[in-house]
Amino acid sequence: MPRVDVRGLRVDEALRTLDSELDRHLRAGRETLQVLHGHGSGALKAAVREHLSRSPYVTRSRPGESHEGGDGITVVSLRG
Repeated sequence: MPRVDVRGLRVDEALRTLDSELDRHLRAGRETLQVLHGHGSGALKAAVREHLSRSPYVTRSRPGESHEGGDGITVVSLRG
């Protein structure tokens, strides 16, 4: 499954990167994507998940399961 790594970025940079990658992966015909935000203070994870909940690119998102990387990853289903 393709993955976008936004760890270490400021929230504004991470959200710009995320939108660009969502657009690119949607145009490539991909249906799912993993967003690697890590745990950290939780601020980046919260911002990413809130952004995804409002994104026109996304049909749904969920925290990663243990075999996918756990709560440090968000799994995204893209509109197709």
